[in-house]
Amino acid sequence: AFFEATAIRKICVELPDECAESCGGHNVGLLKQSLYGTRDAAMNWQEEVAKEMGKRGFRRGTYNPCLYAHDEWKIQVFLHGDDFASVGSRTSLRRFLEKLESRFEIKTSVIGTGVGEVQEARVLNRILRITSNGWEYEPDQRHAEMIVEQLGLKEAKAVDTPTEEEKKWEAEEDAQELSPDRQRNFRSVAARCNYIAADRPDLMYAVKCICRQMAKPTVGAWKKLKRVGRYLVGKSRSILKYDWQGRETLVDGYTDSDWAGCVRTAKSTSGGILMIGGHMIKAWSKTQNSISLSSAEAELIAMVKLSTELLGLMSLARDLDCRLHGRVWADSSAALAIVKRSGAGKLRHINISLLWVQEQQKLKK
Repeated sequence: AFFEATAIRKICVELPDECAESCGGHNVGLLKQSLYGTRDAAMNWQEEVAKEMGKRGFRRGTYNPCLYAHDEWKIQVFLHGDDFASVGSRTSLRRFLEKLESRFEIKTSVIGTGVGEVQEARVLNRILRITSNGWEYEPDQRHAEMIVEQLGLKEAKAVDTPTEEEKKWEAEEDAQELSPDRQRNFRSVAARCNYIAADRPDLMYAVKCICRQMAKPTVGAWKKLKRVGRYLVGKSRSILKYDWQGRETLVDGYTDSDWAGCVRTAKSTSGGILMIGGHMIKAWSKTQNSISLSSAEAELIAMVKLSTELLGLMSLARDLDCRLHGRVWADSSAALAIVKRSGAGKLRHINISLLWVQEQQKLKK
C-alpha cells in the first residue's frame, strides 16, 4: 500500500546490479513513490488516504486521524495501516466501496445478515460475528493455544484464576534470575500474553504483573507465567458479547485500586473499565508510578486515570459524530470527597497534579 503514496522528501536509493543496465548504467535512483523501510512511508500513505477520503466528502478525526465520518452517507471508517473497517447502511457502503475501488485495489467482505453477506469475518486477526442477539468480538484464540504449547502445559490441570495472591515469603523467588535460555523463552511467551491481554480483561492484571519483570525474569515470574498458561488450558477462548440495546449517550467508568498490592515494591494498581450500557468498551490494569501513602491517594490516582480515559473516549466518539457524556464510579468515600472539594486541604501528601480532576468535575466534564 505504501507504494500508492507519492514520495515527499528527495530520497535516493542504490539500485540492484540487474537494474543498472536498463537504467543506462546508473546505479542510483530517485524515489517517486514511497518505499517500504523509509521513515515517512507510513505517514505518506496516511496522507494519501486522507486526500482520497476528503475528495469523497469524509471528515477526518481530530482526536484520532485514523477515523473518518461521512455526514451525508452516515458512514464511519477506521483505518489501521492498509485495513479499512467501515460501518453504515448497505446502500451507503456499496457507494463507498465503488469510490474506494476506483482508486485502490482491494478485497472486501461484508458482515451482515443480508444476501451475499457473511456472518463472521476477521478484522486485524480478531473475529467479528453477528448473531440474532447482537455482535460478538473474539480475540485470536490461536495465541492462547500457542502459549499453552510453548509452556508445555497441554496435559496440565486447568485452574480457575489466572493469578493468585502474592505471599511475602515468596519474594525470595523473585531474587533468583532465570538462565539466559529460559529468559528468552519467558520474554517470548510473556509478549504473546501481553498481545492477547488487550482483548481479554480476565488476563489483564495477571499479565501486567508478569510483564513488569521482562527486564530481569525470575523464578517467581516464571511461576506466574505458568499459572496463566494453566488458566488458558481451561479457558483458551473468550468472547465479548454486544447484545442489541438502545442508543446510549452515557459512558459509565468504574475504577478501583489495591493499596500497596505489590509485595515487592509496595506500589498499588489502578483498575478500570468503560461501559456504554451493557457494552464493555475498554478495560485496563496499570501499576501506579509512585508509592501511595494512603488508600485514599491510591484510589484518587485510579480515579484520575479513569477520568483521562473517559475524556479520551468522549473525544474519540466526537470524531465518529457521537455525543457522549461521562460518569465516574468509585467506592472510596475519601477519594470522592477529595474530588468534590477545592485544593488539597489538610492532605499534604496528595500530589498537586491529581487535583486536576477537581476542575474537570466543577466544569461538569
